[in-house]
Amino acid sequence: MKRMWMLLICALVLLTGTALAESPYEKADKPLTLFAVNVGKGDALLLNCGAETYLIDAGLQENWGDLSCALKMLQVTRLTGVILTHTDKDHAGGLLPLATSSIQVDAWYAPAHYTDIKKESKHPAVEAAALRGDRVTFLRAGDELPLGNGRMTVIGPRSLSDVENCNSLVLVAEASGGRMFLTGDMEFPEEEELLAAGVIPKCDVLKVANHGENDATSPELIRAVQPEVAVISTSTAAEPDTPSGRVLSIIAAAGVKLYQTQQAQSGVLVTIDQGEVAANLMGYADFPAADKSVAIADIDNADDRITLRNTGRAPADVGGWYIVSDKGSQIFVLPEGTEIAPGGELVIASQSSEEKGDLTWPDKKVWHKSKEDAAFLYDVYGRLIDSMN
Repeated sequence: MKRMWMLLICALVLLTGTALAESPYEKADKPLTLFAVNVGKGDALLLNCGAETYLIDAGLQENWGDLSCALKMLQVTRLTGVILTHTDKDHAGGLLPLATSSIQVDAWYAPAHYTDIKKESKHPAVEAAALRGDRVTFLRAGDELPLGNGRMTVIGPRSLSDVENCNSLVLVAEASGGRMFLTGDMEFPEEEELLAAGVIPKCDVLKVANHGENDATSPELIRAVQPEVAVISTSTAAEPDTPSGRVLSIIAAAGVKLYQTQQAQSGVLVTIDQGEVAANLMGYADFPAADKSVAIADIDNADDRITLRNTGRAPADVGGWYIVSDKGSQIFVLPEGTEIAPGGELVIASQSSEEKGDLTWPDKKVWHKSKEDAAFLYDVYGRLIDSMN
């Protein structure tokens, strides 16, 4: 895992690099790296230092292709932990497809404070972890997680709010001579609570709260954090009021270098290496041509099954490909190593199918029996390969 990230960092031409005047941490040879994936108006952050790689939030379910593509590009096959900052869909939506993928997840985390969910079993992190027979560790202020030569500390929320954004986990990641302040979607009430408690440290990097909306990020917060680099994860096309002009003005007035995920093809890479901070807008690596030999052959609405066919002359590797149902917006990721023989078929049944398939979609009633329900087939890079009504 360390080699993967180091190769990526070494291969990039980083556009900025400013040394910190002083560092309170011991210098080390393991950089602290944040990759903010462009998942539209949502959050999906890959945080790495040494042997630890965390996914913090997973974007909307419909943007799973963007996250899947980033994981493939970075060669991430194992995550130390998946951390959900709060239960909103633009942070939690990608958890279920992740859980049905072949990415290994060592642990699942979520905030102990949450609202709008009556049963713990319906919590999106709990549902995702349950697909693998795992349980969620609920985090509170003061909890710590290992992070290479440093640590990741939970500083908020400090109390339950009836506004779900203000139940967001707020994290401080510190390693390699610097800190990153990761805010989830916290709004002014949570921000003010943390400022009043005096728990916000000076950090080199700020992940701007709530996609840069006008209900967060005060001048007082910027003065407390004193970031050198700020990152906003959003899409103005999807959410026209993000980022807010007020927030942009505050960041600019403080002389902070600002990067937005929507400005990059794949996302924003920020690195702290022995006290030096660098950031870059990232494109995509060269991917192989899309394999159009695989198509949707049939949807059996009555028995809740879908069949894929390989019309090519060679085996088709469809591991990591995924299928999306239109009506229910369910998503299924094909396991790594799944192949379809030349001229062969692959049948995916659901838990409510009477006849078994080659694979089982971990859901019931995927395909609508009485209404037209389209299916969409995507490859591991998030490219649409085929569809059928």
